[in-house]
Amino acid sequence: MSEGQAEWDRTQIMKKRLSGEISRGPDGREYYQGRPIIHRNTPVLGGVYLGAFPREAIVVDSEKYPALNKLYEEAKRKAMDSAGRVNKGKILKSVFEIVKEKMEFNEKKVDKITKRLGGNDRKIALDVFIDEGVGVCRHHALACAALLELFKRNGYIQGTPSVDRNSTELGGHAWCRYTNSAREVFILDPTLSFLGSLEEAESEGIWQYKRPEDY
Repeated sequence: MSEGQAEWDRTQIMKKRLSGEISRGPDGREYYQGRPIIHRNTPVLGGVYLGAFPREAIVVDSEKYPALNKLYEEAKRKAMDSAGRVNKGKILKSVFEIVKEKMEFNEKKVDKITKRLGGNDRKIALDVFIDEGVGVCRHHALACAALLELFKRNGYIQGTPSVDRNSTELGGHAWCRYTNSAREVFILDPTLSFLGSLEEAESEGIWQYKRPEDY
């Protein structure tokens, strides 16, 4: 992993290049084509995720599209104990594993889908990538965060997921950060095959996951 300083400006770059198309909603959030923009510390469900540079605008919507809910049901089954109850302690692992299993990392296939359906900031549902069984880091991060929001919505967990991204000498990267009710931070990164605490990630040198305020 690069030892250089990570840059956390990808969302700012996106906002600058799309400034004419972004509006402020009554809830105070910024909107793109009728949907709130997803970035660090915002909800994921119902929103749209945009790139620092033109690519697909990923819509995350479990009410309008079915694939995310199907993935959630599979993750829930993985998290169940022998009595058929969801075990809170298994949820992070079940989310990480189901996303890694069901969304193979495949840049070429993602590029083909994006060029066909969602290039140049056109909206495309995350469900398309789930149905195709592929993704790259941004799709993995969004899927993990969305599933955790569904677990939270249904009362199984109380923490907060976030889709984080930054760039280093190695390029840009996105992942899911989860802060539990005890304010412990965990990283779910199927792309780099890492699930664990922020401290474990730091000691193993997986990626520069620490936010500027974590130092």
